[in-house]
Amino acid sequence: MASKLIPKDWGLHINDNHELCVGVFSTVELAREYGTPLHVVHAERLKQTINDFHKAFMTSYPGKISIHYAFKSNTVPGVLKIIKGTGLKAEIMSLFELELALKLGYKGKDIIVNGPHKPREFLKQCIQHEVRLIIVDALNEITILDQLSKELNSDVNILLRINPDYIPKGMNYGTATASRKGCAFGLDMKGHEIDKAFAMLGEMERVQFQGLHFHIGSGISRPMDYSNALNRLKPVLDEAKKKNFQVNILDTGGGIGSNTSREMTTREMLLYQGFEKLPKLKRSDAGKNYQKFAKTITQAITRLFDDQQIPELILEPGRCITSSNQLLLLTVHGIKNRPDVKKWLITDGGIGTVTMPTYYECHQVFLCNEVDRPENGKVTIVGPVCFAGDIVYRNMPMPKVNPGEVIAIMDSGAYFTGWESSFSFPRSAIVTVEHDQHKLIRRRETFKDMINRDVMGDA
Repeated sequence: MASKLIPKDWGLHINDNHELCVGVFSTVELAREYGTPLHVVHAERLKQTINDFHKAFMTSYPGKISIHYAFKSNTVPGVLKIIKGTGLKAEIMSLFELELALKLGYKGKDIIVNGPHKPREFLKQCIQHEVRLIIVDALNEITILDQLSKELNSDVNILLRINPDYIPKGMNYGTATASRKGCAFGLDMKGHEIDKAFAMLGEMERVQFQGLHFHIGSGISRPMDYSNALNRLKPVLDEAKKKNFQVNILDTGGGIGSNTSREMTTREMLLYQGFEKLPKLKRSDAGKNYQKFAKTITQAITRLFDDQQIPELILEPGRCITSSNQLLLLTVHGIKNRPDVKKWLITDGGIGTVTMPTYYECHQVFLCNEVDRPENGKVTIVGPVCFAGDIVYRNMPMPKVNPGEVIAIMDSGAYFTGWESSFSFPRSAIVTVEHDQHKLIRRRETFKDMINRDVMGDA
């Protein structure tokens, strides 16, 4: 997985002791003070990333824009508080995320609701808290919303989620959320579900159609994929116009990738999991060239609405905002070398506890103690859990590493904390670094926390 990526690509630097640093702080010292596994959030760079994203779309799109951060990417309250402070709104998919958004101070008008599983109670609370939009994923949701609107005597504003049956080139089939065959998300265009939805809405008084939504996948690096998906919405727009439904809002979802990590393609996954052939991490422009995405999406929407008023554009960035602005520190506790077989680095974190995304994503790994120490071979990095699959990476090119040294898994800001589990080990602490301060925003889980929900009886 050799690459030309260097710490500067993450806004990091190397101190006089050759240690990896976030701001003025050595990651080795942070690991020593807080213990590992430890997530480190680069707060200043996170704010700058959001500013760059916002500026790119504000200067390109001629209509109204609303940016809603996808909570599912990183639900850490301390991180979300930083994001909220920049002015980004909330996109949520569960009752937990709704309660979290409200606790953080979001108002209903700043929240949009997505996801394939919206129980009646969840939808009821969304209406009661007057969320701005509910994105309908299935026909039965329209029926439930109609019932609830009457029960609660309240209007409900909705977007219809469309499945455009489009798979970006090279995308892993497991993340192709707009595949008609491979994903259940959204209303099926070819199965006439859009026609049925408009027919149902035409009979309802309080469920108000506001526009359309789609989401084509995760880790998208080519702006043209949004343009291609938008082009497939033309029949839906024609049908809406025919039925006298005004498309006031168009939500293009999230999915823009990071330029410093990426998902494996389906072929790469098969080669890696079957033959331990680790893909190379290639630099992408996805997370840097927001302007290209903004320009391409703007041009596609302008063409699509050439004879109509241009709609409000809603964006749901997640990975491209937080991924590269957080890193995960692990301590190497032991090394096993079997001549003519392989070498293992045994660390305090693996997919069984804290690095699940490394199962299907390519991430850079640095030796924090001496970033520029030359590579001397391939190693398999494993975690602490007692099963053979607790692996961070197989056949990773690394320098000579000594017990007690610290490694950094880069781009841990998207989905790492969401995937964490207490598999016989406590979940990680999280700190932020900003200017000349570091601050704990999530303490390490204790053993008491791990059994807190259990009914122990008299034991």
